[in-house]
Formats: sequence, C-alpha cells, structure tokens
Amino acid sequence: MHVLRNAFVCLTIVLCVVGVSGGNSATAQSVASGTVDGSVVDPTGAVISGAKVEIRNPITGYQQTTTTDSSGTFRFTNLPFNIYHIEVTQQGFSTAAQDVNVRTTVPISAKVMLSVAGITESVTVEAAGADIVENVPFAHADIDTSTFSKLPTLTPGAGLSDTIVMSVPGVVADSNGFFHPLGDHAQTSFQIDGQPINDQQSKVFSTQLPLNAIQSLELV
Repeated sequence: MHVLRNAFVCLTIVLCVVGVSGGNSATAQSVASGTVDGSVVDPTGAVISGAKVEIRNPITGYQQTTTTDSSGTFRFTNLPFNIYHIEVTQQGFSTAAQDVNVRTTVPISAKVMLSVAGITESVTVEAAGADIVENVPFAHADIDTSTFSKLPTLTPGAGLSDTIVMSVPGVVADSNGFFHPLGDHAQTSFQIDGQPINDQQSKVFSTQLPLNAIQSLELV
C-alpha cells in the first residue's frame, strides 16, 4: 500500500531480473512475490508426467516454463504479484489454460485437466494480452523487454532512468539525469524480484542496473 505523505509522491519500481527469477530456481522466495503449484491429470484422474507448463503475463512479458514430474505436479516460485496465464501442453492431449491472480505469498494451487485430442481437431492459438485484465486499486505501468529496444535511450549508463522517464506519466528528468515523480525529490523505492533495495538506482549516486539484466518493470 502506497500513501501520500507530506504532499510528496512515492514512486515504487518493481523489477524482475533475468536469471534470478527463472523457473524452479533454488533462490529464496522474495517477500513480495508468490508461488503457484498444481497438478496435471487426464479425464480419468490419472496424473500426466512430462507435460509442458508455462506461466506468463503477456502485458509485462514475464514468463516461466517447467514440466510436470513423475507425480504430475509442477511449481513456480518467486512470481511478482500480478495476474498470470497458465498453459499446459502434452502430445496426444488438447492444450488447456487457466488464469491465476497472484497477490499473496500464500501458495496458490491449480489443477489442470487435459482432454484427449481428437483426430480431426484443429486448434488456433493467438498470442494476445486481451484476456489478462488487471483489477488493482492503483495506477501503474507495465514495461517488458520488447519496450526497451523501442525507446530512444540516450545514456548507456542510465538506461533504467531513461526508460522510467519515457514510460511513466508524471515523471521528469533533471539536469543530472536523475528521474523525479512530479512533486517529489528522490523519494523513490525499488523492489528487485520482490526484495526492497535501499540504494538509489541512479547514475549520479550509484551503479545503475543495466537494461539487459531486467526482464520486466512495474512502476506504481
């Protein structure tokens, strides 16, 4: 929850770092991220092992992929709070999908049933983010890696600052390249993979995270 204090605006930047939030990694669970686990079964209730399970948010571009184990179960950890689309595929079965809303550190369970594919069945899959609708009580901007390459970032050492200035309404840059939410002076907090970071990510005060290390951003 972000509140206005002393007429200042607090800008919270949630970053997902490539490599840290990979599927089924051994990294510790972040304090502001969730877990989705579940099982994949056939119409008789028998477990399906080796099924490909993908979880993604088509708006931010965040995704993880794994396969079910011998007991037909899967698990995704360190998921930044958001809405996700789960898709399960396995040879000989029709593709199944469902959405989950990750807003808590309590693990969310999902049971997916695959139906046997018909001989003449035709499936058309179109990639789009229209089926993901976020219903959260705060204004925010979701940015993924596909956006980074389209922005005219000017300074190699300040790509993160340039991205924030160009992507978020109400944020401006000063003469030093430091970004400021309007009405605020350096009152910005960062969360990297859900972990709060006290260091300012600015080319003036500290080493800035390179864009090629970031998978997606959510700016609140």
